[in-house]
Amino acid sequence: MHLAPWQSTVSNFSNRFITVCAGRRAGKTYLAIRQICYHARKPNQNIYYLTASYRQAKLIAWKLLKEKLLDLRWVKKINESELTILLKNQTLISLKGADNGAQNLRGISLSYCVIDEAALVDPDAWYSVIRPALADQRGGCLFISTPTGKNNWFYELYLMQENNPEWRSFSITTAEAGFVDPEEIEQARSEMSLKQFKQEFEGSWEVAESRICHAFDRDQHIREMPEHLNTGILHVGGDFNLNPITAAIMVKDGDTLYQIDEIAMFDSNTNEIAEELKNRYPNSKIFYYPDPASRQKRTSANGQTDFTILENAGFIVKAPHRHDAVRDRINATNARFASADGVRRLFISKRCKYTIECLEKYNYKEGTQIPHKPGGKHDYSHMFDALSYAVAFIFPLKRDNISTDKEPQRWGVRVRRDYNFRG
Repeated sequence: MHLAPWQSTVSNFSNRFITVCAGRRAGKTYLAIRQICYHARKPNQNIYYLTASYRQAKLIAWKLLKEKLLDLRWVKKINESELTILLKNQTLISLKGADNGAQNLRGISLSYCVIDEAALVDPDAWYSVIRPALADQRGGCLFISTPTGKNNWFYELYLMQENNPEWRSFSITTAEAGFVDPEEIEQARSEMSLKQFKQEFEGSWEVAESRICHAFDRDQHIREMPEHLNTGILHVGGDFNLNPITAAIMVKDGDTLYQIDEIAMFDSNTNEIAEELKNRYPNSKIFYYPDPASRQKRTSANGQTDFTILENAGFIVKAPHRHDAVRDRINATNARFASADGVRRLFISKRCKYTIECLEKYNYKEGTQIPHKPGGKHDYSHMFDALSYAVAFIFPLKRDNISTDKEPQRWGVRVRRDYNFRG
């Protein structure tokens, strides 16, 4: 098998447990499949490929793994519904997801395991299930992931090599891996927040700040609105929680957004916020970006949805057919406040006092990356949600849409020569 230099380096180590912290599109899954095939040469092995969900396992690794094993002519039987491959030597390879709870993985004895995107997997799957399952055969495990901060269990595994010779850790950036054009990486730098870029492309163990909108700085982002702004066209993000129902009212000037006004109404509804918007801006063309759930949510006695209420009010409604990942909305908003190359493209008027309060006080639950939504007057999520629905729709992050001209085709790899591996 032809591997990139960093992949070959990792595969040459015989440590029982290996962790690889890598940037996006660095070739993590190709390494995982190579390791699975290597251990599958022995007869009567039981090998797992585990990631956060069954769906992810199928999307990420199933096709590539099948193709490789079929090329090798090792396959005896493939079960598409269970994502298992039985080899002629009676080795069984299974793809699993940890989304239905670790308990569903119990009762097994494993020869080898790969845990892909380990930072997103429930740590109980490792500590309570996979680790004991490897014990009787003294099986090994490869952990590969993009990091999500030092408070994540994957970071604990990464440090295991300091005190245990059975463990070995490696780190590789997207640029060092050599599969993504440098121009694409620089484009991502201009679109993403600094923290996100360092984490996703440089494999950096960024400290997970408790403040969700960490890129917002009142000294940099609270401004008097430029006089030239055209309020004839408005972009409004909206959240339909009842206490309060919120709207972030913005003007788009090129690739910059200016929030010029806000609405936060308690014990209210969609009809009332639509009426308030028309009263404040009777001559403006309004693009409204609501919660995607507004397509189904009914808030009036005659059965109208929030979506149809807005359309009947004369607004042009823009919303994806399903929710973006919360993490994507958070990253998109932080990237507008400050991209990795230091450019700011989102500003808030000082009159938007509730928005400013929410941006400064909306936090993650302690020790987690889960937004804190306690309800009541200390719930600061609603105005952020309103703002981020609009920002993420107008300026979505281009996650995983990076050109991969240099991605390995099957197992042949073209590699840049200026690569520098950190082991």
